[in-house]
Amino acid sequence: MKKIIIFFCSYILTLNFIHAQIDSDYMLDKKQDYIIGKQYVFEFRDGTIAIGKYLKSAEGNIYIKDLKGEDIYIPKIMIAQVHESNKSNVKGNEFWFSNLHDTRYFFSPTAFGLRQGEGYYHHGYWILWQFQYGLSDYFSIGGGTTPFGFPAMLNGKFSMEIDSSSNFSLGWFWVGNLFWGDFEGDPIVNMPYGVLTFGNKETNFTIGTGYNLSTEISSESRFVFNIGAIGRVERRFSLLLEAWLFNVLTDEPTFLGGPGVRYFRKVNRVTSRNGAGASTWDIQFLYNPQFERIIPVFGASRKF
Repeated sequence: MKKIIIFFCSYILTLNFIHAQIDSDYMLDKKQDYIIGKQYVFEFRDGTIAIGKYLKSAEGNIYIKDLKGEDIYIPKIMIAQVHESNKSNVKGNEFWFSNLHDTRYFFSPTAFGLRQGEGYYHHGYWILWQFQYGLSDYFSIGGGTTPFGFPAMLNGKFSMEIDSSSNFSLGWFWVGNLFWGDFEGDPIVNMPYGVLTFGNKETNFTIGTGYNLSTEISSESRFVFNIGAIGRVERRFSLLLEAWLFNVLTDEPTFLGGPGVRYFRKVNRVTSRNGAGASTWDIQFLYNPQFERIIPVFGASRKF
């Protein structure tokens, strides 16, 4: 049964990357008064960006002094989103939007959570499809399956902030048969888990553990450990690392995981609340113990 569990996890990780989520950069209400002399980032509907110090508002326009020192005006109707400029989101005179996918690495979760009303769907190789939706700022639910209806997955995740640089999350992950009549035996995975994330949403490190309650495996094989990390290296790219350890209390522990790259695509729309419409594209170089080799795997997600 150990090999079945490991094979299933390899299968899921090979096909699926749970992506997410939050464009948490503070966005201003375009109707509110700006501070004269303060620098802002203005995103337009066509995807272009202007950065400059606010001068005044008049006749439906906003007047700013841009980074070249020139006075320009911006029609308010063309503005999709407005952000306060700071050292974190403006680098080299270029706007770095916040992490569009901060609640997961490739498969394993971070301790960051979705906000109420946020959600995303994603796929691995267009075969395994999943979704996640925030019922509140602290709790989200999700599920998914393949076009064949097996396996089926359900999950719930509670997240909370400990302090400005650490977060904690508890969840439950279930994998089994929901659509093909009676299912003999326990689910493949029936696992409560917990994770700790250290750092911010752009650069962080996570440690986690879970305990598989399925009676189909021996007690010494129930514990699962994982680590994950992400670092923003360019405006549209991050480097990731994810690793899993199975059978850690036995004489034959098993490693599954590897590094990879994430690409961000942001959508500029007035309706793009917290990054809605944004997508991420991942490729991971996954060491799979079943094949005893590294396999490139692909996944993508889209936020709604």
